[in-house]
Amino acid sequence: MIKRILFWLIQLLCWSFIAFVTLQYSPLKDDDFSGRVTFFTSYLIAGLLFGYIYTSFIERLNSDEITTFQFLFYPTLGALSIGIIFTFLDYTLGGMTSGVSFLDFITLFFENIWLILPCFFFFHLYRFTTIYQDGKQRTLKAETQLQISELENLKKQLNPHFLFNALNSIKALTLSDSKQARESIIQLSDLLRLSLNLGEQQRATLGEELKLAQNYLALEKLRFDNRLMYEFNIQADLDNVLIMPMSLNTLLENAVKHGIGQLKSGGKIIITVSASRGILTIQVENTGSYDPKPKSSEGGIGLENLHKRLALQYAEKASLTIKNENEMVKAVIKMPF
Repeated sequence: MIKRILFWLIQLLCWSFIAFVTLQYSPLKDDDFSGRVTFFTSYLIAGLLFGYIYTSFIERLNSDEITTFQFLFYPTLGALSIGIIFTFLDYTLGGMTSGVSFLDFITLFFENIWLILPCFFFFHLYRFTTIYQDGKQRTLKAETQLQISELENLKKQLNPHFLFNALNSIKALTLSDSKQARESIIQLSDLLRLSLNLGEQQRATLGEELKLAQNYLALEKLRFDNRLMYEFNIQADLDNVLIMPMSLNTLLENAVKHGIGQLKSGGKIIITVSASRGILTIQVENTGSYDPKPKSSEGGIGLENLHKRLALQYAEKASLTIKNENEMVKAVIKMPF
């Protein structure tokens, strides 16, 4: 809010200065008070209005990057546009005679441009500085939050209860199905390795996240047996898409622990991943009921942590929503890629 107020205060000062300078060079006489006030006010309003339109247009562009093309082309385009408006004001309100030549018109037009152009370059310099500082702060916060998240994730993934249950299930398999026991040991090994590796990364591929999810659910199924059913519905050609690590796994842990694990008859988990117009949607549905205010604060730590990480890494471009729908809990993450 303070930055916006400061920005528009600077805009007001810049356009006031331009209007004042132009007024001094206009043919309007000093005793023509009303004409000079009208001329100055028209210049100021036109500048502020065009400045608002221009900044709105620029902000619609990708706000996370500024290219050399943007820095050179858009200020020039803006100066040319407002230069035409100011030259028109010079002729209609500034006391210019109708007998001026075309060369005089062009000269006046370029004089206006040279007077205005620094303001547009200043705006882009200000925007570049602001974006750079905001990006740097977000990066520092994201790195700090990632360290906290890594500890939380490692605490969860290396949870003694999970390991104890998985190892007990594998031990039972060694007596009844040695082949399945070997496969489960490999899955547990892969899960631990992936968990450690992904916890150290800023981004992970969707393929890595899905492999972690498959190993996790396969091991949990050893414990829950027929009480846990799951299916994956994944859009093709998304394996190499980069996403925030440990995002899908957080939703799955929440679904198993607070959904399936709380039901005597168990239930089903459905994982759906799709992409459209640069937005990746990860959806996890599980049998059960979602309580936004759980009795135990432990239930909200993982989701709260996920909310914070999404906000830090993607700002307002990502979202996490959880709701009850058709006797299922639906958790949806949307993030750009």
